[in-house]
Amino acid sequence: MKIYTVVSLAALAVLIAVASGTASVADNVSNGTTTCNVVGTNYELDSWSNEQYPVIDLFEEKYVPLFSRDDDIWDAHVNKLASLILDSNETHTLKPGENVDLGNGYTLDVREIDIEGENVWLELTRSGQHVANKTVSIDTDDNKTWTVILDDVQGESNVVVMKVHVKQLFVGAESSIVWIDGIWLIDYANARTLNIGDKLGEFTLKEIINGVDESNLGSLVFENASSSDNTSVADHASLDDDALISDSPASPSPEKGQVKFTDKNAGSPTSWYWNFLKYVTIKSKEIF
Repeated sequence: MKIYTVVSLAALAVLIAVASGTASVADNVSNGTTTCNVVGTNYELDSWSNEQYPVIDLFEEKYVPLFSRDDDIWDAHVNKLASLILDSNETHTLKPGENVDLGNGYTLDVREIDIEGENVWLELTRSGQHVANKTVSIDTDDNKTWTVILDDVQGESNVVVMKVHVKQLFVGAESSIVWIDGIWLIDYANARTLNIGDKLGEFTLKEIINGVDESNLGSLVFENASSSDNTSVADHASLDDDALISDSPASPSPEKGQVKFTDKNAGSPTSWYWNFLKYVTIKSKEIF
Protein backbone atom coordinates (compact mmCIF):
# COMPACT_ATOMS: atom_id res chain seq x y z
CA MET A 1 0.00 0.00 0.00
CA LYS A 2 2.80 2.41 0.83
CA ILE A 3 4.37 1.88 -2.59
CA TYR A 4 1.19 2.88 -4.42
CA THR A 5 0.73 5.87 -2.11
CA VAL A 6 4.23 7.08 -2.95
CA VAL A 7 3.53 6.64 -6.67
CA SER A 8 0.32 8.66 -6.39
CA LEU A 9 2.05 11.46 -4.50
CA ALA A 10 4.91 11.53 -7.02
CA ALA A 11 2.45 11.75 -9.90
CA LEU A 12 0.67 14.59 -8.12
CA ALA A 13 3.95 16.47 -7.63
CA VAL A 14 4.88 16.11 -11.31
CA LEU A 15 1.45 17.25 -12.47
CA ILE A 16 1.51 20.31 -10.21
CA ALA A 17 4.97 21.24 -11.48
CA VAL A 18 3.92 20.90 -15.12
CA ALA A 19 0.71 22.83 -14.47
CA SER A 20 2.72 25.59 -12.82
CA GLY A 21 4.98 25.82 -15.87
CA THR A 22 1.95 26.01 -18.15
CA ALA A 23 0.49 28.79 -16.06
CA SER A 24 3.70 30.82 -16.32
CA VAL A 25 3.61 30.49 -20.13
CA ALA A 26 0.02 31.70 -20.11
CA ASP A 27 1.03 34.69 -18.01
CA ASN A 28 3.77 35.50 -20.51
CA VAL A 29 1.31 35.41 -23.42
CA SER A 30 -1.28 37.46 -21.58
CA ASN A 31 1.46 39.96 -20.81
CA GLY A 32 1.29 40.82 -24.51
CA THR A 33 4.92 41.68 -25.23
CA THR A 34 7.32 40.40 -27.87
CA THR A 35 11.08 40.91 -27.58
CA CYS A 36 13.16 41.05 -30.78
CA ASN A 37 16.86 40.59 -30.10
CA VAL A 38 19.83 41.78 -32.13
CA VAL A 39 22.18 38.92 -33.03
CA GLY A 40 25.67 38.78 -34.49
CA THR A 41 25.73 37.27 -37.98
CA ASN A 42 28.65 35.99 -40.03
CA TYR A 43 29.21 37.28 -43.54
CA GLU A 44 28.75 34.75 -46.34
CA LEU A 45 32.24 35.44 -47.69
CA ASP A 46 34.93 33.34 -45.98
CA SER A 47 37.44 36.18 -46.27
CA TRP A 48 35.28 38.14 -43.80
CA SER A 49 34.82 35.17 -41.45
CA ASN A 50 36.51 37.01 -38.59
CA GLU A 51 33.84 39.73 -38.69
CA GLN A 52 30.15 39.89 -37.87
CA TYR A 53 27.34 42.36 -38.47
CA PRO A 54 24.17 42.91 -36.39
CA VAL A 55 20.78 41.62 -37.53
CA ILE A 56 17.37 41.93 -35.90
CA ASP A 57 14.38 39.83 -36.95
CA LEU A 58 11.17 41.85 -36.73
CA PHE A 59 8.33 39.37 -37.20
CA GLU A 60 10.27 37.31 -39.78
CA GLU A 61 11.65 40.33 -41.66
CA LYS A 62 15.40 40.87 -41.23
CA TYR A 63 16.90 44.32 -40.70
CA VAL A 64 20.40 45.59 -39.97
CA PRO A 65 20.84 48.13 -37.14
CA LEU A 66 23.09 50.91 -38.40
CA PHE A 67 26.66 50.53 -37.17
CA SER A 68 29.94 52.39 -37.51
CA ARG A 69 33.19 50.98 -38.80
CA ASP A 70 34.98 52.14 -35.65
CA ASP A 71 32.47 50.78 -33.11
CA ASP A 72 31.96 47.35 -31.58
CA ILE A 73 29.03 45.35 -32.89
CA TRP A 74 27.02 45.95 -29.69
CA ASP A 75 27.29 49.70 -30.27
CA ALA A 76 24.92 49.44 -33.26
CA HIS A 77 21.87 51.73 -33.21
CA VAL A 78 19.17 49.22 -32.28
CA ASN A 79 16.26 51.41 -33.38
CA LYS A 80 17.81 52.72 -36.63
CA LEU A 81 17.25 50.02 -39.18
CA ALA A 82 17.90 49.28 -42.85
CA SER A 83 16.85 46.19 -44.76
CA LEU A 84 19.58 43.79 -45.86
CA ILE A 85 19.72 43.79 -49.66
CA LEU A 86 22.64 41.46 -50.26
CA ASP A 87 25.06 39.21 -48.41
CA SER A 88 26.63 37.07 -51.12
CA ASN A 89 29.78 35.12 -51.90
CA GLU A 90 28.80 34.66 -55.54
CA THR A 91 31.66 35.37 -57.97
CA HIS A 92 31.08 38.02 -60.65
CA THR A 93 33.43 38.18 -63.64
CA LEU A 94 33.39 41.70 -65.08
CA LYS A 95 35.10 43.78 -67.73
CA PRO A 96 35.56 47.57 -67.62
CA GLY A 97 32.22 49.24 -68.37
CA GLU A 98 30.18 46.33 -66.97
CA ASN A 99 28.24 46.32 -63.71
CA VAL A 100 26.35 44.25 -61.16
CA ASP A 101 22.70 45.06 -60.48
CA LEU A 102 22.53 44.85 -56.69
CA GLY A 103 18.78 45.43 -56.39
CA ASN A 104 16.64 48.30 -55.06
CA GLY A 105 18.24 50.67 -57.59
CA TYR A 106 21.84 50.08 -56.44
CA THR A 107 24.55 49.22 -58.98
CA LEU A 108 28.24 48.33 -58.70
CA ASP A 109 30.14 49.56 -61.76
CA VAL A 110 33.61 48.59 -62.98
CA ARG A 111 35.15 51.76 -64.40
CA GLU A 112 38.77 50.82 -65.09
CA ILE A 113 41.21 47.97 -64.52
CA ASP A 114 44.92 48.63 -64.12
CA ILE A 115 46.80 45.34 -64.36
CA GLU A 116 50.24 46.86 -63.92
CA GLY A 117 49.15 48.76 -60.84
CA GLU A 118 47.12 45.77 -59.60
CA ASN A 119 44.00 47.79 -58.94
CA VAL A 120 40.47 48.31 -60.19
CA TRP A 121 38.32 51.43 -60.09
CA LEU A 122 34.83 50.65 -58.71
CA GLU A 123 31.80 52.89 -58.28
CA LEU A 124 28.56 52.50 -56.32
CA THR A 125 25.54 54.24 -57.84
CA ARG A 126 21.89 54.43 -56.85
CA SER A 127 19.22 55.16 -59.45
CA GLY A 128 22.01 56.22 -61.78
CA GLN A 129 23.45 58.74 -59.31
CA HIS A 130 26.98 58.56 -57.93
CA VAL A 131 27.24 57.43 -54.31
CA ALA A 132 30.89 56.47 -53.78
CA ASN A 133 33.94 55.20 -55.66
CA LYS A 134 37.34 53.75 -54.87
CA THR A 135 40.43 52.37 -56.55
CA VAL A 136 40.76 48.94 -54.93
CA SER A 137 44.21 47.39 -54.83
CA ILE A 138 44.80 43.64 -54.67
CA ASP A 139 48.42 43.78 -53.51
CA THR A 140 47.45 42.60 -49.99
CA ASP A 141 44.45 40.75 -48.53
CA ASP A 142 43.48 43.75 -46.41
CA ASN A 143 43.34 46.04 -49.45
CA LYS A 144 41.08 43.68 -51.41
CA THR A 145 38.02 44.80 -49.43
CA TRP A 146 36.30 48.10 -50.18
CA THR A 147 34.15 49.18 -47.22
CA VAL A 148 31.75 51.96 -48.19
CA ILE A 149 31.23 54.43 -45.34
CA LEU A 150 28.60 57.17 -45.50
CA ASP A 151 27.59 60.06 -43.26
CA ASP A 152 24.14 61.43 -42.46
CA VAL A 153 22.33 58.10 -42.53
CA GLN A 154 19.41 58.68 -40.17
CA GLY A 155 21.58 61.30 -38.49
CA GLU A 156 24.53 58.96 -37.97
CA SER A 157 28.10 59.27 -39.30
CA ASN A 158 30.62 56.67 -40.48
CA VAL A 159 27.87 54.14 -41.21
CA VAL A 160 28.92 50.95 -43.01
CA VAL A 161 26.54 50.53 -45.96
CA MET A 162 28.43 48.19 -48.30
CA LYS A 163 31.41 45.84 -48.48
CA VAL A 164 32.99 44.57 -51.70
CA HIS A 165 35.77 41.98 -52.02
CA VAL A 166 37.99 41.82 -55.12
CA LYS A 167 39.41 38.34 -55.55
CA GLN A 168 41.69 38.73 -58.56
CA LEU A 169 42.51 40.67 -61.75
CA PHE A 170 43.30 39.07 -65.08
CA VAL A 171 44.51 40.42 -68.41
CA GLY A 172 43.62 38.60 -71.59
CA ALA A 173 44.48 39.07 -75.24
CA GLU A 174 41.61 41.46 -75.80
CA SER A 175 40.41 42.66 -72.40
CA SER A 176 41.02 42.81 -68.67
CA ILE A 177 38.78 41.06 -66.15
CA VAL A 178 38.08 41.45 -62.45
CA TRP A 179 36.68 38.76 -60.18
CA ILE A 180 34.45 40.08 -57.38
CA ASP A 181 33.52 37.28 -54.97
CA GLY A 182 31.87 39.07 -52.06
CA ILE A 183 29.21 41.80 -51.81
CA TRP A 184 27.28 42.97 -48.73
CA LEU A 185 24.79 45.85 -48.96
CA ILE A 186 22.04 47.46 -46.88
CA ASP A 187 19.28 49.74 -48.14
CA TYR A 188 20.63 52.78 -46.31
CA ALA A 189 18.63 55.21 -48.46
CA ASN A 190 15.39 53.80 -47.05
CA ALA A 191 16.57 53.31 -43.47
CA ARG A 192 14.08 54.10 -40.69
CA THR A 193 14.32 55.26 -37.09
CA LEU A 194 11.85 53.67 -34.66
CA ASN A 195 10.71 55.60 -31.61
CA ILE A 196 8.73 54.56 -28.55
CA GLY A 197 5.06 54.40 -29.54
CA ASP A 198 5.66 53.63 -33.23
CA LYS A 199 3.55 50.80 -34.61
CA LEU A 200 4.34 47.92 -36.92
CA GLY A 201 0.93 46.58 -37.80
CA GLU A 202 -0.66 46.14 -34.38
CA PHE A 203 2.69 45.86 -32.59
CA THR A 204 3.65 48.99 -30.67
CA LEU A 205 7.27 49.69 -29.74
CA LYS A 206 7.38 49.77 -25.96
CA GLU A 207 11.10 49.74 -25.10
CA ILE A 208 14.50 50.22 -26.78
CA ILE A 209 17.32 48.29 -25.10
CA ASN A 210 20.85 49.19 -26.21
CA GLY A 211 23.59 46.58 -26.44
CA VAL A 212 26.17 46.22 -23.68
CA ASP A 213 28.58 43.49 -24.83
CA GLU A 214 29.01 40.64 -27.32
CA SER A 215 26.53 38.47 -25.42
CA ASN A 216 23.86 41.19 -25.31
CA LEU A 217 23.62 43.21 -28.53
CA GLY A 218 20.39 44.96 -27.61
CA SER A 219 16.71 44.43 -28.39
CA LEU A 220 13.36 46.02 -29.17
CA VAL A 221 10.33 45.20 -27.03
CA PHE A 222 6.90 45.41 -28.65
CA GLU A 223 3.46 45.38 -27.07
CA ASN A 224 0.76 43.43 -28.85
CA ALA A 225 -2.67 44.98 -28.50
CA SER A 226 -4.41 41.76 -29.61
CA SER A 227 -2.77 39.24 -27.32
CA SER A 228 -5.75 39.00 -24.98
CA ASP A 229 -8.75 39.01 -27.30
CA ASN A 230 -7.92 36.35 -29.91
CA THR A 231 -7.85 38.86 -32.80
CA SER A 232 -5.53 38.39 -35.77
CA VAL A 233 -2.42 40.51 -36.10
CA ALA A 234 -0.65 41.55 -39.33
CA ASP A 235 2.39 39.34 -39.88
CA HIS A 236 5.71 40.48 -41.39
CA ALA A 237 5.00 44.17 -40.74
CA SER A 238 7.58 46.10 -42.78
CA LEU A 239 9.31 49.36 -41.96
CA ASP A 240 7.63 51.50 -44.59
CA ASP A 241 5.76 54.78 -44.36
CA ASP A 242 2.38 53.05 -44.15
CA ALA A 243 3.37 50.74 -41.29
CA LEU A 244 4.91 53.36 -39.01
CA ILE A 245 1.80 55.19 -37.79
CA SER A 246 0.89 56.70 -34.48
CA ASP A 247 -2.90 56.59 -34.39
CA SER A 248 -4.18 53.38 -35.99
CA PRO A 249 -2.73 49.96 -36.88
CA ALA A 250 -1.93 49.00 -40.45
CA SER A 251 -4.15 46.53 -42.25
CA PRO A 252 -2.91 42.96 -42.62
CA SER A 253 -0.95 42.32 -45.80
CA PRO A 254 -3.06 40.37 -48.35
CA GLU A 255 0.08 38.58 -49.59
CA LYS A 256 1.20 37.21 -46.23
CA GLY A 257 -0.24 35.09 -43.46
CA GLN A 258 -1.53 36.12 -40.09
CA VAL A 259 -0.40 35.32 -36.58
CA LYS A 260 -3.03 34.62 -33.95
CA PHE A 261 -2.27 35.22 -30.28
CA THR A 262 -4.62 33.25 -28.07
CA ASP A 263 -5.52 34.00 -24.48
CA LYS A 264 -4.22 30.91 -22.72
CA ASN A 265 -6.30 31.79 -19.65
CA ALA A 266 -9.55 31.10 -21.52
CA GLY A 267 -10.89 27.81 -20.17
CA SER A 268 -8.78 25.61 -17.93
CA PRO A 269 -5.24 25.01 -19.28
CA THR A 270 -4.63 22.29 -16.70
CA SER A 271 -7.92 20.37 -16.85
CA TRP A 272 -6.37 17.31 -18.52
CA TYR A 273 -3.82 17.08 -15.71
CA TRP A 274 -6.57 16.77 -13.11
CA ASN A 275 -8.43 14.22 -15.24
CA PHE A 276 -5.25 12.16 -15.43
CA LEU A 277 -4.70 12.54 -11.67
CA LYS A 278 -8.27 11.41 -11.04
CA TYR A 279 -7.62 8.34 -13.20
CA VAL A 280 -4.44 7.53 -11.26
CA THR A 281 -6.28 7.91 -7.93
CA ILE A 282 -9.11 5.58 -9.02
CA LYS A 283 -6.65 2.93 -10.18
CA SER A 284 -4.82 3.18 -6.88
CA LYS A 285 -8.04 2.57 -4.92
CA GLU A 286 -8.87 -0.45 -7.07
CA ILE A 287 -5.49 -1.97 -6.24
CA PHE A 288 -5.94 -1.32 -2.53
